[in-house]
Amino acid sequence: MSIFTRYAMDALMKTTHPEVNRKQCWNLHPHRTPCTACKDICPYGDEIFTRPNLVKDWDPCTDCGLCVSACRSGCIAPSPEQVQRDISPADSDGDTIWIGCEKSTRKNTVVRTCVSAYSWEALAYLALNKKIVLDLTPCGECENDVCAEHLRAVLTRLVEFFGQPLFEARFTLAYELDDAPFHVKEYSRREMMEQVTSGSKKGTKQLLRMLPGLRSEDESSQDFRLLLHQYTKQLKAVSETPLRYGYHLPNFTQKCFACGRCEKSCRSGAIKFEDLPDGQTRAVITPWKCSECGVCVAACSNGGLDGLKLRQLTSLGPVSVYKCTKTLCKECGKPIAPNCADGICSVCRIKLRTKKRQEEAVARAKERQAEREAKKAAEAAAKELAAEMQPSQPAQSAAAPEAGAAPAPTESTC
Repeated sequence: MSIFTRYAMDALMKTTHPEVNRKQCWNLHPHRTPCTACKDICPYGDEIFTRPNLVKDWDPCTDCGLCVSACRSGCIAPSPEQVQRDISPADSDGDTIWIGCEKSTRKNTVVRTCVSAYSWEALAYLALNKKIVLDLTPCGECENDVCAEHLRAVLTRLVEFFGQPLFEARFTLAYELDDAPFHVKEYSRREMMEQVTSGSKKGTKQLLRMLPGLRSEDESSQDFRLLLHQYTKQLKAVSETPLRYGYHLPNFTQKCFACGRCEKSCRSGAIKFEDLPDGQTRAVITPWKCSECGVCVAACSNGGLDGLKLRQLTSLGPVSVYKCTKTLCKECGKPIAPNCADGICSVCRIKLRTKKRQEEAVARAKERQAEREAKKAAEAAAKELAAEMQPSQPAQSAAAPEAGAAPAPTESTC
């Protein structure tokens, strides 16, 4: 296969595999240690990834979703097919979804390469619609430690998101074959007709969405966090006592002076600083955009962010988490720490120091130039004086021999 054919095939089949946004990867950030989670968990990691954020060939990819679930920086986005495949059980009949892996001998509604291929956002979205039974019977004999560790992280994150009581009410972990067996609900004739009618309506809507002319770009680029945000927003609107969800957000401290470094380092745009009419500045975080990667914490150099804190939210929309009064630099107008003595930022301080040193160097150069000119003038005056003294000295020396060579007087004879 030629390189042009490969590029053409990849362009035509680009929605059958995840998309990698290299700008959002941890490995391109100077404050993070190298991450190889996607390459380690992928069954074909060595064949697909040259480096964790650089794809060599998508041909071996089966679109299982393991790399999407393992990537916590959010640089690997699921394909539209995977999004539709993972959330479609929420519209199925019945009130329970059985999820298992390919090695399981039980009967399950959804079968994936591994249970951990479901991200915690996708499982949370399904749990808000149906009850979930996770078939973990093959996990005891599984030798893939990477998937097992990731599955534990996913379950821990779900407990933090829902809370222990709600998690136990919505999730059932089946470790034995007899735990939560698969069953089909029996419907009456009227209920069957209602299910058929409802299913046909949902299927028609889904088919209309799949048409090229009726499918919007927003729907094609949706991810699990956005879907989770939209559904929690709907639940909040219809319920009198909305549920609270645990989400890890950056923990701002009193040392923060809204310098904006964390906002620039956040590749997903989850952090924004807004100026208020009263002169204060507030930090607004959009939880559904935040991937809980911690890059903003690593980028903060003055202790303004103290890790990630678990907050209880009623929705995943924008929330204000911190307010402060911004102090600006006298020279450049950028935010500085309130306790800064000179009232200028470090960059301007270095510039002023450099300018002062340059002025001192120019003054010293002028002094040395004046000294050299004075020295040259003194030497020139000495030379002129020596030149004036030279003509008088030969005249005196010439007069002296003439006086010595005068003839002696002769004796007179009588």
